Amino acid sequence: MIEEREDESSSGRCRESFRSRKRGSTGEDEERKLGEEVEKRRRRVQQWQEFRRKNEEVGREKIWEVNDRKIWSLEDEQSDGEIDQVSDDEVRDGMKIGLQNGVDGVSVDEEIDPLDAYINTMVLPEVEKLNDDKMKEISRMTSKEVSAYREELELTTHGEDVPKPVKTWYQMGLTSKILETIKKLKYEKPMPIQVQALPTIMSGRDCIGIAKTGSGKTLAFVLPMLRHIKDQPPVVSGEGPIGLIMAPTRELVKQIHGDIKMFSKVLGIRCVPVYGGSDVGQQISELKKGAEIVVCTPGRMIDMLCTSSGKITNLRRVTYLVMDEADRMFDMGFEPQISLIIRNIRPDRQNVLFSATFPRQVEKLARSLLHKPVEIQVGGRSAVNKDITQLVEVRPENERFLRLLEILGEWYEKGKILVFVHSQEKCDALFRDLLKHSYPCLSLHGAKDQTDRESTISDFKSNVCNLLIATSVAARGLDVKELELVINFDVPIYYEDYVHRVGRTGRAGRKGCAITFISEEDSRYAPHIVKALELSDQVVPDDLKALADSFLQKVNQGLEQPQSGYVRNDGYKFSKEEDELMIAAKKAQAKACGFEVMSDSEDEGVCKEELDIDGSASSSKGRTEALVPETKLPVSVNLQHILEKIQADAGPKHYRAELEINDFPQNARWKVTHKLTLGTITEWTGAAITTRGKHFPPGQVAGLGDRKLYLFIEGPTEQSVKRAKAEIKRVLEDITSQALM
Repeated sequence: MIEEREDESSSGRCRESFRSRKRGSTGEDEERKLGEEVEKRRRRVQQWQEFRRKNEEVGREKIWEVNDRKIWSLEDEQSDGEIDQVSDDEVRDGMKIGLQNGVDGVSVDEEIDPLDAYINTMVLPEVEKLNDDKMKEISRMTSKEVSAYREELELTTHGEDVPKPVKTWYQMGLTSKILETIKKLKYEKPMPIQVQALPTIMSGRDCIGIAKTGSGKTLAFVLPMLRHIKDQPPVVSGEGPIGLIMAPTRELVKQIHGDIKMFSKVLGIRCVPVYGGSDVGQQISELKKGAEIVVCTPGRMIDMLCTSSGKITNLRRVTYLVMDEADRMFDMGFEPQISLIIRNIRPDRQNVLFSATFPRQVEKLARSLLHKPVEIQVGGRSAVNKDITQLVEVRPENERFLRLLEILGEWYEKGKILVFVHSQEKCDALFRDLLKHSYPCLSLHGAKDQTDRESTISDFKSNVCNLLIATSVAARGLDVKELELVINFDVPIYYEDYVHRVGRTGRAGRKGCAITFISEEDSRYAPHIVKALELSDQVVPDDLKALADSFLQKVNQGLEQPQSGYVRNDGYKFSKEEDELMIAAKKAQAKACGFEVMSDSEDEGVCKEELDIDGSASSSKGRTEALVPETKLPVSVNLQHILEKIQADAGPKHYRAELEINDFPQNARWKVTHKLTLGTITEWTGAAITTRGKHFPPGQVAGLGDRKLYLFIEGPTEQSVKRAKAEIKRVLEDITSQALM
């Protein structure tokens, strides 16, 4: 019995040993196979990465080869046409070979690794482009018929292989939803700029569009953008836009956004307006969610791109770039911001520039951003719409108000009236005078905050009030239906401003009227008005012609300087009255500080000597106020005092502000002192915010040396501190209003 048990025990141990050896052998095989699979996967990933790097380098070389070619010229298209073009398909070929033929060393029949399959799908799809040769009616048009059609519409085109114009909406390759929306908006047929611009842009060409105000420029670049976006993969949270539209003013941004919304709702496309003076928190939230289109002013867009180290949005997916009113953006000094934004967009993007005016200086700059574009011009360069009747009256300033009352008596019941003045002070003064004479009206100028401006424009559009007094801030981007009359109470100081002021009426095929007042003191602006009338085939009054001729005669005699018709990056120009008011304010401030201001002649001499003594003084523009102590000192001592003051001002500064929050509701205090809230505001503005003091309940008086709860704001610039304080106030007011509801 004992031997049998030992035999059984021995056989059991043998079986167990065999099983363990078998399990060990199987585990080693599985581990070896897993290691081989991992190594195989690693080699294939490395091969794919090397293959993609080579093809990306080839693609970049082809792209930059195109960009480095000689600059195109509208005057010599034939010579430019001799250069072989590299198509977009050639650039993309390298990104597709890996998927079609397999990676080097990997057979096509071999099973595709999931990682390879996923990476190979990260290729931007081709954009469907309009091919007018497939449209029978258009393809049948001969070159003579095309020329006759363009001549009928006053269309002038420059460029190579310009697409043929279309005649109806149905010939443009638009989706049924877009066509239904166009029908609801009662756009019966395309306007001249749309006839040529739509097929040009849809074919993927860069485009420069020059057309009168109210001619349908916005729709000309919006419709191709919508089709372009629908051909791309949808934008998800964290991705940037596909289409980017830049405009110079808030009002124009809002107008473009409103026009896009009429189509984007039915297409499921999201559009976000980004501009200053509005709720930045809401803009950040919408950008984080993802939007296919962003309409922006350049400055605020850069703020958004820099906020939170670029986590708010990016430009990696932008393939369609629009610059509306491009000349005005360059004029307002946005060129550095525009260049910075463009440098961060892919080089094979499509560029579209539109404007009612396009001076040669700006056109030359714009050409550096485009590749062999098509230039489309409707009517004369920088001309007023011929549907607008232009009347000019030579009238001294003291007679203008009575004449204005006469005009209002005739036109007030006919529809909306827009009156332009030159300065904010005159805008407010004319507003008060008209109210005294029982004419309800609204006022609009740059000194009003954004909420008031939006409310004013809304009331004017919705017929709450039909009379608006405004500065040139309303000259661009204000699109109001049934605007019957524009009155230039003060003559525009340069030609482009006149074109845009007058262009607020007579929009979208409607008739309009514009009346301009000018006096003998304004004779330097008369040649611009004469030019505008002649280019739009209007009658030039004899007294206006005589005024312009007398000024030009003085210029020829050297008695006057010629007036430039275009402002070049010099910023806002103050009128004589505004200069006097500013000087008076500076004198009052200097007197309060114990200084006296020297006379004008002495001041000019000191400024000149300052520039000669130290060139650095010229860089401190706006700080070189000629202030001296009340004791009479030699000029050299005065200059030394001024230079010391400039150098002191030029040193590093920290700006500070305080905001007491002790008496706000508890929820509001918690919100603005929360780490997340303060961190967001700090990231956006660059200002540091700290909580100081302690909370005292209502009725309790703070002790000696104690302070109620407040926020201490410190930043490198005055603007950063102001922005932080304004945002904190907005949060406090929002939470407080919610608590009271």
